[in-house]
Amino acid sequence: MISINKILLECVDSTNNYAKQNIDNLTLPSLITAEMQTAGRGRQGKSFYSPSKTGLYMTLVFEAPECCDLLTPAAAVAVCQELESIGVNPQIKWVNDVYLDHRKICGILAECFSYNGKKYIALGIGINLTTRNFPEDIPNPGSVDIDCNKTELAESIANRFFGLAKPDYILSEYRNRLFIIGKTVTYTKNNLEHTAKVAGINELCNLLVIRTDGTEDILSSGEISIKI
Repeated sequence: MISINKILLECVDSTNNYAKQNIDNLTLPSLITAEMQTAGRGRQGKSFYSPSKTGLYMTLVFEAPECCDLLTPAAAVAVCQELESIGVNPQIKWVNDVYLDHRKICGILAECFSYNGKKYIALGIGINLTTRNFPEDIPNPGSVDIDCNKTELAESIANRFFGLAKPDYILSEYRNRLFIIGKTVTYTKNNLEHTAKVAGINELCNLLVIRTDGTEDILSSGEISIKI
């Protein structure tokens, strides 16, 4: 278990923003948590609903490793493992969402940034613990429905994340919780929408799919929609 500097905020625009704006004053690695975010962010410019005291809003900030390919998958695994330890059985939707009972309960945003010639990672994790009454524009939201000690939960997730060192183990744990394998999905690539069946993931956690015309494709980023 490594020593982690802890910062608890009452309210902030975004814990990721705080990490990037204060990197020169932070002892690394740092764990930043907030009771509320006024401008929580997700991937591809989306917002993350972060009302007061109902969710876990945290950012881990640390020097960027040489290879960053599995940071987001490792974070998803750490979240799932910790939730499982308190009796919850989450699953993962590629690439960075954690689901419970077919509803999204957690989003993850990893951002790489530079300061004084060094590269750092701001790894943001948001979990809906007891959140209710979501805005109508949020698709398929859900809540863990557990009122727990958020500080202890954040620290446990951070320790699990930093303990995930072996790529093979990360990929195995990620794959075991990925609920979309074998399912039909739609995605957009080069401005064209495709329908495909998910075959699995590769060693970089890219998504392997087979289109309806038999063409194999590899997705390294982007959004997928599951066809019902």
